[in-house]
Amino acid sequence: MSVSCNLSLLTSTPTERSDTLDNGWCAERAGDVFRAVDPALAVQWSATKVAEVVEVKGHFRGRFGFDCSRCAEPAELTIEDSFEHHFVGPGQLDAGEETDGFDADPDISEHDGVQIELDELVIELALLALPTVPLCDEGCKGLCPQCGTNLNRSTCSCSPLADNRTPWAALQDFKIAGSR
Repeated sequence: MSVSCNLSLLTSTPTERSDTLDNGWCAERAGDVFRAVDPALAVQWSATKVAEVVEVKGHFRGRFGFDCSRCAEPAELTIEDSFEHHFVGPGQLDAGEETDGFDADPDISEHDGVQIELDELVIELALLALPTVPLCDEGCKGLCPQCGTNLNRSTCSCSPLADNRTPWAALQDFKIAGSR
C-alpha cells in the first residue's frame, strides 16, 4: 500500500493517518544485507496544510532479518523512527536565492499540487535507520579465524594468531633514532 494523501483532504487541523508501506523495496534496496520480516512498515502520520505548505509529522516501525556481521547467525531487529517533513507548492522550492544544490534542506520538498507522496521519504528514512554493520548482539564474539567455531556458543582450542596480518604490524619493530 502507498503512503499518500490528496491535498484537498488536508486543512490547518491535523489529519491523522495510519498506513502501511509494502516492504517490496527492501529486496531491491537492502537485499544484500537485510530482508523484510514483516510484509510492510507501519506508518502513523499526521498532516496539516496552510496555503500550499503541508507539514507532515510521522512515525514508522518495521522488523528486518539479517545475518550477523561477526558470527553469520541469522538475527532480527526492529527499526522505528519519527520524522517531520514539509512540502511546498509546485515551483516554490526553487524560489528565492540561487543555490548550488548543497544548501537545499532535506526536510523540504515539493508536492505536485494534487497529493503528497511519502513512500520514498519513509523508505529513505528506514534505510538510514538500518545499521551499517548489523550484529546479533553488541557483545557478539564472532567466529574463530582459524577453525570457524562460533565463539558465542563454545570455545575452541586454537592458539592465538600473531597479529602480523595488519598493515600496522610492520611498525611493531620500528625504532625511532634517539628513543629507548
